[in-house]
Amino acid sequence: MNPLVPDFILEQDAEGQYAGAVDAAVLHVSLPAIVELAEQMIARQALEPDALRSLFDPLFEAVHQSGGFVATLSQGGGFTALFPDRPGRNVTRHARSAALAMRRSLVELAARRALGAGGAQTPFRIGLAWGTVHWTIVRIAPDRAYFLLYGPAIEACQATDRGVDDSELHLDRSFRERLPAASARESVAEFDEADLLSGPPSLTITSTPTDADAEAFLPPGTGELAPEGEIREVTTVSVSLDRVASPTELLQQLHEIAAMYGATFAGMNVTERGFGAQFYFGAPVSHESDHDRALDFALELKSNGLGVPRLAVGITRARCLVGFFGALGRREFACVGRGVHLAAQIARKAAPSSIWADERAFRAGEASHQWSTENIFRFDGFDLPILVYSLERRRIAVQEEFYDLGPIGREVELGRLTQALEPLFAGRSAGVVYILGEAGIGKSYLVHSYRHQRAQLMDMRPLLWIEARCDQTLRTPLYAFEFALKEYLGISSELGQRAKEAGLDLALELLLERLPEGWTDVRAGIDRAREALARLLRLRGEEGAEAGAVRRDEVLGALAALLVAESSLQPVVVHLDDAQWADPTSLEAVRAITAACRDLPLAVICSARPAASAGEGVDVRIPLDAGIPSQAVELAPLPAERLLALAEPFFGGPLPTMLESLLGQTAGGNPFFAQEILAYWLEDGRYGSAHDAVRSSRFMPPRTVNSLLVARLERLEPRTRQTVISAAVLGREFDTRVLARMIPDASALVDHLRFGEAQRIWSRMGEHRFEFCTVLIRDAAYGMQPKEAAERQHRLAAEAIEAVYGDDIEDQRAALDSHRTLAS
Repeated sequence: MNPLVPDFILEQDAEGQYAGAVDAAVLHVSLPAIVELAEQMIARQALEPDALRSLFDPLFEAVHQSGGFVATLSQGGGFTALFPDRPGRNVTRHARSAALAMRRSLVELAARRALGAGGAQTPFRIGLAWGTVHWTIVRIAPDRAYFLLYGPAIEACQATDRGVDDSELHLDRSFRERLPAASARESVAEFDEADLLSGPPSLTITSTPTDADAEAFLPPGTGELAPEGEIREVTTVSVSLDRVASPTELLQQLHEIAAMYGATFAGMNVTERGFGAQFYFGAPVSHESDHDRALDFALELKSNGLGVPRLAVGITRARCLVGFFGALGRREFACVGRGVHLAAQIARKAAPSSIWADERAFRAGEASHQWSTENIFRFDGFDLPILVYSLERRRIAVQEEFYDLGPIGREVELGRLTQALEPLFAGRSAGVVYILGEAGIGKSYLVHSYRHQRAQLMDMRPLLWIEARCDQTLRTPLYAFEFALKEYLGISSELGQRAKEAGLDLALELLLERLPEGWTDVRAGIDRAREALARLLRLRGEEGAEAGAVRRDEVLGALAALLVAESSLQPVVVHLDDAQWADPTSLEAVRAITAACRDLPLAVICSARPAASAGEGVDVRIPLDAGIPSQAVELAPLPAERLLALAEPFFGGPLPTMLESLLGQTAGGNPFFAQEILAYWLEDGRYGSAHDAVRSSRFMPPRTVNSLLVARLERLEPRTRQTVISAAVLGREFDTRVLARMIPDASALVDHLRFGEAQRIWSRMGEHRFEFCTVLIRDAAYGMQPKEAAERQHRLAAEAIEAVYGDDIEDQRAALDSHRTLAS
């Protein structure tokens, strides 16, 4: 007897018989205790394979002693056994005898458990049916095959998985009619010991054919599993399908699609509604992107349809027992746990052509896919109702795709910026280059495109790029260059004071090692700069106002000395981003730096909004010393045809008429506004709906960038949205340790951060540091809260900063004072 595949199947396969039918008695046992026992092991992180075998052993033995074989194991715990008809032998009597022996074993087990700790019960149901059983074998390849046993008798038995476990035998009419008259009793209470067959069955189990190929019926990778099994995080995709006349083609299709997405196809099974199929992502072979693969796989199934009238999908994500389960006489690869059982139940309850999932599957896929909340349902084996989500489509990260398209529509401006910075690579100063334009017009994108272009040049000379970011909220003296120095040193605010001092000392020592010994003035400047740079990093205490003015001049001189040293070694670009929010001292620093480096390859790029549109911002045109070059690259709105060219790759053809009109008129030539309109459209599910005039006419996005961003943020799941708002309170950059103390459920923060990264709400700067991708998103999120809520959030922020930074609070002094002021 081969324990991995029924001998009946192996015999047919060895003879080249791939389809047929037999009359048989069918026995199905529903045993939820299997799933519960697996869950206990998962909770304890302790594998006890003998505990599972002790449940299966007497049951399988009863089947084999009565001349049957175990066909398949079920996801909800239990199994199906067949007793093929034989001339001169009433197999219904043998099947009933096996059922009685099982019932006696299970009742005894329940009694033993009830007497033990906790009084645990072992509920079960046993169903018996008679009828035709069809079988099919599908050979996909020499080393891969599937088998399926199906038919009315098996379908009739599946009903035992529903309802209350009552420990009775349930006989269908055909089965009762075939029993001897004296034995055709419906209630198990009418059976007695005489109904148990005492002698050996007349049908003996044949030995496995010597040329049987059992390995071909096992999923790839199962041979690598530990004999006792493993505990794995698994995404289960369960599919519920209508009955089809011949499942051969269906099995082939499922195999092909599963192979495309790296799923483990565990084969098809029979349900009371038709067919079911199980797919595992994460076992026995795992990939980093298993969950996203599972969701894309489910969407592919829905799109394909598989030629069946009804297809529904259930998805769960949970820790499961993974391995070969059963007993000595029959084992089967499976993932066992409540999550797997729930996936099958969700699939059976799901509406046709829908993909439903539990909360864990939704949370894990929230960042990459679009969802809607379906409803709350009750499922067998679960005490509480479960919230179910509906998978709609994969999210499209429009903002990221826009970046990947290249500088469409900005070729001229990119050429002007390139020309303005060309003196650097001839060893000369490029002075100050202003990138001017309205919010969202593409200033940062233009600078990004230039950096990307330089990185692609094969003959590229070394170029030191330093980001000096301004902040609308934290406009303390020299904030932009404090940020720049941290960027240059590779240190962050999350480091302690000693680590920052060590980082500063190491960087300056390495710089001195790179400078030739003969450059005495440059080397002396670095030595003098050490103390002032430490003060800029807030590693030294502040002094009185009069001394502060002197110290400010020393810091400006230290920054100039540092950049003189670096630009003497290679070209240097300092990017003063959002310069309309620069504090006056930072603008003074630009003047001091460009003056000190007038004969060296250094440039300062100031990207800013025009003074007229910057509100309380400043005019960033800096009065430079004589002879320092200065020029501006102004970004005008893009022509409508350029915006349409940016959008077309998302559709692979002509744009829907309504969308074309919105991009051409509403966006006003602003590429950021255009990409947000496009993202809003795609998330609304109308992509490809060029001829859907009725639906498109209802699509009316907000008419300003800010209101559109707010509308998109409003679509987020409430807890995720609150995390985004709380992060916005902390500023353009935020510390996740601080944020964790501000939100109601810190355990959800990792998922929310991953979602924000995927949707380009923010990006990672370090282990605990993130930044909003644009200040527009941050401002929109911040403005979503009422004044009272904002004050409360600032108060929480101040308390969280004090708790996180403790003795290193000086680095956060400006932020702390700002939050305290805004909280009052």
